[in-house]
Amino acid sequence: MKKISSRQTAVIACVLLFANKILVLPSLLYEYAKADGLFVMLLLLFAELLLLMIFFRLKHKFPDSSFYEIIKKNTGAFLAKLIFFLIILYLFYKILLVYNVSYMYFRAQVYLDAGFYTFVLVFLLVCNSCVMRGLRSLSRCMEFFFTFIIVCFIFCLLLSIANFNKFPIFFDTNILKFMESGFRHIFCFGDILLLFLLMDKIELDKKGEKQITVYVLTTILLILILYLMFYSIFNYTSFVHKNAISDIITFSYRFTDLGRLDMVAIITVMFLSLFQISIALYVFCDCFVKLFPPLNKVYGLVAFDSMFLLLIFISSIDYIRITYFGTLVMPYFALILQYVLPVICLFFTIGGGNEKNKR
Repeated sequence: MKKISSRQTAVIACVLLFANKILVLPSLLYEYAKADGLFVMLLLLFAELLLLMIFFRLKHKFPDSSFYEIIKKNTGAFLAKLIFFLIILYLFYKILLVYNVSYMYFRAQVYLDAGFYTFVLVFLLVCNSCVMRGLRSLSRCMEFFFTFIIVCFIFCLLLSIANFNKFPIFFDTNILKFMESGFRHIFCFGDILLLFLLMDKIELDKKGEKQITVYVLTTILLILILYLMFYSIFNYTSFVHKNAISDIITFSYRFTDLGRLDMVAIITVMFLSLFQISIALYVFCDCFVKLFPPLNKVYGLVAFDSMFLLLIFISSIDYIRITYFGTLVMPYFALILQYVLPVICLFFTIGGGNEKNKR
């Protein structure tokens, strides 16, 4: 199988970093940490950067091995399958969260008359199609639109400058609230884990590592600017505004004569949501195949679609329930898979040389 390039990997990493962070999360962080939610974001994005360094180290040590093979080799087949079963559940819930946040956003901004079930079926059709085309086709598509997405995002930030009020009041919360805010919303982070799960499909060298790092640092800077502008514009009412990227533009009288400038934000979120869910769904299917070797990704898609439709149609899972579960139960789940697991894998790189050199 041909591997994806370093730039395509960088684009995937950036798109994943935007996941769950530019719509409702700024408001949720404010409820716990006030404007110090900016520093919570800074801390957790720094953790993402550390995960990226671990990924580079693991990829250098095991250049041609998959994440599953590394775990299996060092812990045994049973534990490897158990870990990947948990990862499948983790990915499923992450997709469910991104989907529901995106649905609530688009329903409020554009599709006022669109039925819930219509939205679900269209979403599944598009994302299933992206997965069936393969990782290289999906990554090329993401690479093609990436510059457009970043330009639109920066345009939204530039428009928000006109709405700038004053810098928010920082250090207005205690350390316990600060840590609680980070822990409760930790599931919205850790997306670099998906690169670990794709590592055998990535072509990487020292130059590629630098390129990915530059892309990731730029994305982190853009996200932090968004949070700074959001808290500066809305200040004490930040907890009310659930669509950060759009609200920083629309809540101003200055642009009322220019039409719906928030369409720029809507287009940005549309592409990011599509690509985030598609890449997570691809990884879900890839993990499913590793867990059940006789099967292929079609069975993974069938399994995902069945579980997804079952939860949506029968259990009436909605945004409120998903957010509630995601802040109470999933943080413990996420802490182990997003941070503890990569750190344990870091110990696998100690001693010996490069796996390829050994051969």
